Amino acid sequence: MMTSHSRGPDTFPVVSTLGEMEQRMGLPPIEVLLADRDELVKQVAPLRAKHGAFGTFEALRKIEVATIAAMKRAEAVAAEKKITEAAVEEAAHADWRYIKFVTEATTEKAEWVVIENRIQSVNDTILRANAVARYLAAEAHL
Repeated sequence: MMTSHSRGPDTFPVVSTLGEMEQRMGLPPIEVLLADRDELVKQVAPLRAKHGAFGTFEALRKIEVATIAAMKRAEAVAAEKKITEAAVEEAAHADWRYIKFVTEATTEKAEWVVIENRIQSVNDTILRANAVARYLAAEAHL
């Protein structure tokens, strides 16, 4: 009869052979590495879509400049001032909103590089584990 202070037998989680080898090699389990990489890819996906090859950054930048330029033209019309197209473009590029847009894009690009590096680190760890496993398999056959 078990009392409230009694315990059943100790149980230990089942560890796979691969898990045991990973543990002995000091490597995180492959499932953890893959989950980490999946999470990093989710984080980097919008940055790749915006700043990567065929990304939307240039289109978004043009939209930002055109929107600010339209506002500058409207301000000139409202103030009954004549303004050249070159002056509108210059004013749009010097506008705080455009400066903020470019500054944020620079920060995003830096974040993109950092996350890509983290993804590469996970990939390198997986490759290292594969190389060690091949070495151990070859050594076992000697």
